Amino acid sequence: MASHQGQQAQDTGKVQLSLSLSTSPPHTISIHEPYPSSPLKLVAAVEQVASPFPERAVTILTKYSCLDTTPGTDAFFIRAMTSPFITAPDAECPAPELTMRPLLRVNIRRMSGDPDLLKRGEDDPGFAFVTIPPVGKGHAEVVFELSPAKLVQRLGDSEEPVPDKLLRFLRPGDTYKIRPSTLKIDWWAFGSLGDKGGPGGKIEKVARWTLPDDLPLVRAPGADETEDVAHRLRDLVDLHNVNKLSSRSAVDDEQRPVVAAMRSEGWVFGEPEAGLTMVAKEQGEATFTIIE
Repeated sequence: MASHQGQQAQDTGKVQLSLSLSTSPPHTISIHEPYPSSPLKLVAAVEQVASPFPERAVTILTKYSCLDTTPGTDAFFIRAMTSPFITAPDAECPAPELTMRPLLRVNIRRMSGDPDLLKRGEDDPGFAFVTIPPVGKGHAEVVFELSPAKLVQRLGDSEEPVPDKLLRFLRPGDTYKIRPSTLKIDWWAFGSLGDKGGPGGKIEKVARWTLPDDLPLVRAPGADETEDVAHRLRDLVDLHNVNKLSSRSAVDDEQRPVVAAMRSEGWVFGEPEAGLTMVAKEQGEATFTIIE
């Protein structure tokens, strides 16, 4: 209890998100049904539980987190969510672990210099945003489809048929538990991508830059628009470059952003990454059971 209270005190002044996981009915996967018409779904529900501005919605970028839904390489598939932890009915005959090996996140091409992250979603569906309602006003959901074919895709020989893999790797009666990891969020801001999110406003232009971590969320007007802050902005696009070069070197004559001027044009910058924490609820864990 003391450690929980200490964490709450430490996070005072931050936005705090709570993540809970569940699976959709019937919470099972059949070894005889590789392509079900209604496959099992993993549902991640996110809500705000505390904020210095509890009346404001919050929008987060799901990429690079356990909420990443990029088709073919989503967080569950590549183990941003870890491999299932197994609960075996017979301790002397443990269930085989359903391993999900991560893909290497290497981008071999230069990213464009477009500062609007929303436009990146047109070419890269992994650049997805989720708006979470104000404190006490509900939650947002991110859904992963967990078809049997997806779960066994990387097991065994790639040429082996899915029905054969299901029979060989999965054992009826075994229960798998899903636990999230990589809870950090790389870009977030107050406001909504949908209807106008109250005082947070509606987000229409998402600047790829994030304010430095030493800035508090409650700050004087203009405190984050100085030249010093501009030199310490974190550029999200830089995270894509395998050679670690600044993205600004990829675009001729690209200038460092002027925060005040861009804001006057409707741009929204990411709030300090350290100003938001996300914690996974321990109760109500997501599980599914293997059946005939």
